[in-house]
Amino acid sequence: MGMGAVAPDAGFSSMLTTFALSNVIGVQVVLGVTHALHSPLMAVTNAISGTTALGGIHLLAHSTSWTVTALGAAATTLSTVNIVGGFIVTTKMLDMFKRPDDPPEFYHLYGIPTAATLALYGAGSLSGKFPQLDAAAATLSGLLCIGGIAGLASQSTARLGAVSGQAGVALGVASTLGHLNPSLGAAGTITALMGAGAVAGNYIGNRVEPTSLPQTVAAFHSLVGLAASAAAIGDYLNVPDTTQLDGVHLASIYLATVIGSVTFTGSLVAFGKLDGRLDSAPLKLAARDQINMGLGAATLG
Repeated sequence: MGMGAVAPDAGFSSMLTTFALSNVIGVQVVLGVTHALHSPLMAVTNAISGTTALGGIHLLAHSTSWTVTALGAAATTLSTVNIVGGFIVTTKMLDMFKRPDDPPEFYHLYGIPTAATLALYGAGSLSGKFPQLDAAAATLSGLLCIGGIAGLASQSTARLGAVSGQAGVALGVASTLGHLNPSLGAAGTITALMGAGAVAGNYIGNRVEPTSLPQTVAAFHSLVGLAASAAAIGDYLNVPDTTQLDGVHLASIYLATVIGSVTFTGSLVAFGKLDGRLDSAPLKLAARDQINMGLGAATLG
């Protein structure tokens, strides 16, 4: 009720509703996942979190400076590395559960309805006759991503869940581009950056050995954190007059920057420990509580 009292506009209330429902759905979906599939769950949720690319795409479509363009390019490329590499790692993890006598699988055929949906959306969006089509596509994208996580509840639906997540991310990118309607030059830049990120993610994901899959997920997750921080900083710099930003917008930029930075550094440490590059024993500094409180106070400014 308090959030409703201080809400600056209807848009904020709508986003708050989405955020609250997403938290409830997320908890319920993850609680249904079997213990044996926790690692693939981490991989697929990490891949879906690569939708931080959408923030980079927004910056590239409406950039006002080279600095903002560079930050948008970094967010878009790093996120795409995580998306492609993350889904490849998820597939590799699920392959570890396959038995020699398992029947053949044809989950790749789900790419046909996915491509058809993207084509129909593209045609409808380009026609300009369906102003609410972007919102519908975004909703479908969210449902597919939720289904992707929910699919990890059992072995029988895990691969379908991975495919659902891939379709959801693809439709999310498409609906964002349709909504932004970037210039031809910006669209070409976005395509090139995502293509480069996809190639890098494909290369990294395919060369990872099964024993290195957990640390690879941690490494990929660090890219998401860095991309989130880059997109948030770029959003702030892209505003001609920052004094016109309302408190909600400033708070979201602050939180995205801080949480992204913590995710980036924390994931790097996790990668280092899992990969044997750092000592796995916890770091116990003599004044760690005071250091943490000081850093927390400095972060709050």
